[in-house]
Amino acid sequence: MVSGAWLLLVAATLVPGSSMNLLRGAAVIDPRGTIARVRRELDGDENLAVQRKRALLWGMGTAAINANDDAALTEALLRLDNLSSGTTGDAVAGATASYLRARHDIANGLGDDGGGGLSEALQAADRMLGQPDPAIRAWSRFQLCDAYALDEKADKALSVCRQAQEDYRALGDRWGEADALNDEGIALMSKDRHAEAAEAFERARKLFGSAGSGGDELAIMVGDNLAQAYLKLGRPADALPLSQLSFKHELSAGRISDSLFSSADIARAEAALGRPQQAYERIHDTVARARQAGIGGQLTDLLKTESQIAEQAGQLKQALADVREVLAFTAATNTPKLRAMEAELEQRYAARERDLQIGELERSNRLKDLQLKAAQIQASAEHQRQKFINLIVLVVAAALMAISLLLLQLWRGQRRHMAELFAQTLRDPLTGIDNRRAFQERALAMLGAGQVPAAHPHALLLIDIDHFKHINDTVGHPQGDCVLLAVSGCLAARISQPCHLARIGGEEFAVLCPAYGEEAALRLAEVLRGAVAALAMDGELAGLRVTISIGVAVFDGKRCHDLSTWMRAADGALYMAKSGGRDRVMAAAA
Repeated sequence: MVSGAWLLLVAATLVPGSSMNLLRGAAVIDPRGTIARVRRELDGDENLAVQRKRALLWGMGTAAINANDDAALTEALLRLDNLSSGTTGDAVAGATASYLRARHDIANGLGDDGGGGLSEALQAADRMLGQPDPAIRAWSRFQLCDAYALDEKADKALSVCRQAQEDYRALGDRWGEADALNDEGIALMSKDRHAEAAEAFERARKLFGSAGSGGDELAIMVGDNLAQAYLKLGRPADALPLSQLSFKHELSAGRISDSLFSSADIARAEAALGRPQQAYERIHDTVARARQAGIGGQLTDLLKTESQIAEQAGQLKQALADVREVLAFTAATNTPKLRAMEAELEQRYAARERDLQIGELERSNRLKDLQLKAAQIQASAEHQRQKFINLIVLVVAAALMAISLLLLQLWRGQRRHMAELFAQTLRDPLTGIDNRRAFQERALAMLGAGQVPAAHPHALLLIDIDHFKHINDTVGHPQGDCVLLAVSGCLAARISQPCHLARIGGEEFAVLCPAYGEEAALRLAEVLRGAVAALAMDGELAGLRVTISIGVAVFDGKRCHDLSTWMRAADGALYMAKSGGRDRVMAAAA
């Protein structure tokens, strides 16, 4: 099913002031070309306005999802996160990243018991409520509408999508109105109101067709949604040409995910028209392409369709295998959020507070130094003026010496205290190991020390505890802290020089291995993974099996040429380990 938010529109039809729609047409029609053009513009001009950067990255992220390009999506998310957390502090950029993550996670069947992608979309929408720009508010409301529709929350989707239509209608934006109307049709399909859904899709197609250049392409893509409604209404002959046309255009544009939907709809129409063997061959090929593309969110629906068509074609063994795989796949698709946001905020707050304490101690020490110097000068002057009274001079000198010694001792004590506080800024308060700041300082110092070793390059391991949010939700955060302590202790016991362990996020750890080499790093990663998997928990955690996923990347000086690209490569490998089933080690692609 073609999601409305996928149908981004051309720049010539922008609503005045709404820069978020800068690339919405190009991201659909030419997603890979859009990604390349955005990279060239961002890399070629460092002085781009924040609003333009944000709009370019939204277009790049949407194009990456359309083309199933995880590397480009990761790059867009990292750049948006930098915009939202840097000196600019752009709140819309942060919401933009959240909407992209939500869309990707919902479409790929990722998430957790707390809502996953939908939860992230809701938080982003809440942050955008106070935006003064009505075009940004309309855009944000539509993203929430699209998330509800994708997650099959039909009742909520209908309400929000209709509000988004009113917003776009007030702005004179036919493209946005058609997008929201298309999502209304998707929500109606979820409620089995197929006739009403068909009417909504037909209206959306007309709106796209009348909106100007580029609208015909989007009307064709909405045609596959209309085809699904026709199939439910018993009109396969009307559905088949619509799906075939959508499939042709989606393949041409590189829209892998949507082409899978259209291909499955073609197979359903063929089966309904009495061609079960032809339909089976098509759906079997579609399932294979979904597996190859790694699009897990669609695989369950495709397997259900294959099972039904295989049974019609007499392929009973395949039908049974598909049903079993659907059951296994459904039981295994629970993932935690990538970051424990509250823990991150608490750590940053604590770090800021320690920095303030250090600054206050430094100011206090400077004041005491001045007081000590003033006392010494005063003592010297008094000695010169009153040297004829030897007894008084001796008393004053002794007193001043005692004061000097006390001040010196106090100064030394405070210096030690300041050094201890500084050490705390480099130490994780829960586990006692290095924190993110210490990790970054150590990594930057290592990368700045000299050439990259050819035979044994530096290695980086990113480690994430699987299903950690589920642990917190079921047994509570105090027991979650116990799991963190157990895992960090297990890791620290098996990591020796020259490697260093650090906790860089809520349930995320990093291991830095200078001049270690990829093979040794992968062996170490397997040792750590196996050790954690073998941990025996006690108390309230008795019987709990804790596992970790690990991404490994080596610093080659080319693809990984600085800390940011190195971290990105390791994070990509960790993402592959998570997507591949967790409790595993994955190396970054060369």
